Amino acid sequence: MAGIRRVNGKLSGVNPAVSCSRLRQVQALLCEGDSVTPDGILCSLGIDSRYNEGCTELAKYLFYGLYERNQPNLEHAFDDFPEEMLDDVILLIKAECVQLYCNPLNYSYLLPYVSHWRNLQLYCMTEAEYEDEEAAEEFKISSFVTMVQDCHRIGVAYSSQGHIQKFDVFMVEKWPLIQAFALEGIGGGSFFTIKYKIVDMSEKLWQVYTRLDPVSLDHLLTEDLGIFEKQWSNFFSRIDLESHLSILDLSEAQAGEAFRTFYCHGLISNNISDKSKSRQPFVLFGKHSSSEDLENISFNFPSESHQVRNTGPQGFAARHMILQCVAPKGPLSCSRTYFFGTTHTPYLGIQMTEQKKTDVLVASQIYSAVVQGVLSGIKCYSSTSSFAKWNSSD
Repeated sequence: MAGIRRVNGKLSGVNPAVSCSRLRQVQALLCEGDSVTPDGILCSLGIDSRYNEGCTELAKYLFYGLYERNQPNLEHAFDDFPEEMLDDVILLIKAECVQLYCNPLNYSYLLPYVSHWRNLQLYCMTEAEYEDEEAAEEFKISSFVTMVQDCHRIGVAYSSQGHIQKFDVFMVEKWPLIQAFALEGIGGGSFFTIKYKIVDMSEKLWQVYTRLDPVSLDHLLTEDLGIFEKQWSNFFSRIDLESHLSILDLSEAQAGEAFRTFYCHGLISNNISDKSKSRQPFVLFGKHSSSEDLENISFNFPSESHQVRNTGPQGFAARHMILQCVAPKGPLSCSRTYFFGTTHTPYLGIQMTEQKKTDVLVASQIYSAVVQGVLSGIKCYSSTSSFAKWNSSD
């Protein structure tokens, strides 16, 4: 965790090792060597890509903290900084090098993240040159043309994990940056999608994003885990309020409402549509917690009829429940089994006396059978360890 420090409990600073490692993780996708592997991955932010969410997600991964606007970082004060200036970035990642266009205003913010990258080629005007808007636009387009001139196939981060879209190359052609490529004089002079083969790299990039490193682990432990633990605390706070009689009327739907609300709200706020069975919260009582019930569980229609009082053996009260809480975003998930009070019935004195009487009766019957066998002159064997092998010749 060297290079990472905290200000008021918040992550602050850039870790060079993490910054370089994340870049190498993306570059590794360009070294697979098959026929569909692109020559580079294009990431264009802001209006130039029509605010494409896939590109924004890639930028958040490479420039962690810088583009997480909802997480305050004291080292970056963006209150007076125009968002379109920060988003004025074009990034082309190749297997052995990186080409980056930025402006003199966001350069100082990007520099701590990119200064450690190997073979970085930077396209940036001076502040005086950037004051001429027309010249600045021409410089951006000509820089982009120079970036891609040696490529044949170009990958794009088209979709984000939270908003999966069907890849449409014609939508890429509508990006203002891509349309500007066709301008005569400063552009490439032809349609971008005709000259280059466009490849969607979204799914492969998602696999990269899920790998833990010091920064993502720190966020998981300091942010996500605390919220996740709170769901369990709220669940048991409610259970503790139930009396011995009222808890019998508690249904699976009522008990699991807190877990479902946490999960469902997270899906909506993060634009996540995945509701796979393995990633669903649930609360199941007694005999309704079999493997077959787990397979048939429905997130949309939780059970109101299954209560503590009727889900035990032979329709009696349940003696256990299984719970699963799932974080809507991230790898956190926990399943536990809990029991309602005592789980066994101890032997009472009367029961033990009756058991002794039964044992004596069985022993007497066995003894009588053995004696009759001896008198009749045949061999007899007892299944009880109290009796030896009998033989009529003894």
